[in-house]
Amino acid sequence: MVDILRVPFEGPSAWTRDQMERNANWRYTLNAGEVDEIRNAVRVAVASGQPLEKITAAHFPLPTLGARIRRLAEELENGRGFELWSGLPVHEWTTEEFSVAYWGLGRHLGEPVVQNARGELFGHVTDTTGADPQTNANSRFYHTNHAAPFHVDGADIVGLLCVRTAQAGGASLVVSSTSIYNSLLRDHPDLIELLYQPLWFDHRGERNSVTGQPYWVTSIAGWTGEKLSMMYLRNFIESAQRYEGAPPLTDAHRKLLELIDSYAQSEELLLPMDFQPGDIQWLNNHVTLHSRTGFTDWEALERKRWLMRLWINQFERDRFTSNYKYHGIAVDEPSNAAIA
Repeated sequence: MVDILRVPFEGPSAWTRDQMERNANWRYTLNAGEVDEIRNAVRVAVASGQPLEKITAAHFPLPTLGARIRRLAEELENGRGFELWSGLPVHEWTTEEFSVAYWGLGRHLGEPVVQNARGELFGHVTDTTGADPQTNANSRFYHTNHAAPFHVDGADIVGLLCVRTAQAGGASLVVSSTSIYNSLLRDHPDLIELLYQPLWFDHRGERNSVTGQPYWVTSIAGWTGEKLSMMYLRNFIESAQRYEGAPPLTDAHRKLLELIDSYAQSEELLLPMDFQPGDIQWLNNHVTLHSRTGFTDWEALERKRWLMRLWINQFERDRFTSNYKYHGIAVDEPSNAAIA
């Protein structure tokens, strides 16, 4: 019998930077006809009178682009695990219009899920606090201008729409978590079992709505059938050590976390990409980690870096909200862990 914990993951999501740079078909630019179709869908959705969060795919008709979104869904689930779309004309719309456009595209991809304990379905990634999440355990990176650690978000898919860029910096960084897994298996097989052991993850100032606890418990890696999923949030793991009863991290755990970050930042695996207004980055959280560089923002509020974020559950077996069950351990509920 094959020990699945000792078998490298094989599939298109286990990519390297060189492969992505040699074949950039992960970039997709909306053509003029598709943009016109989105413009019309915005008009239809606005005319329906529905509030944003009540707009469904039926309110946002995409007779031809809908097929392209289905191919996107297939690529996210069974392909490389990410795409970068360009060409959404955010510059010509009001905030309401490009919000409806982005929301409508997301509704064709799947079901939006809440991003925090406040129940927000539409997130905004912009510097509002300036606090350093490395020293303030209740702070979130998506409300600062600091570089973010590599992480996943709490849904099958995360979408990031660029509305405005920073004065300097703020590049997006993407890496294949399945390639990181394969690198660990190749170089440090003695640490693989730690990926499957339960760890405490900090809710960072929020609480589990079922247990009332400020942490949740899961493992970093798990399989469902032949699919591997990685749940990596290093700073959430480390800050959960502040709670009474948290199993202490061993030297082996700390070595494992250092190695994951090292592989994520390696020339072999790390893929950087710059956002431009109108770009949408779609990521499968099960097979990619993402991050961003720190940035210098504009002084004027109306020019500050601004990304809109959607979390979407799309996959048939609802992998991200239940994957901790197939990790082999019992958990309270999935996290609303957001960094970006």
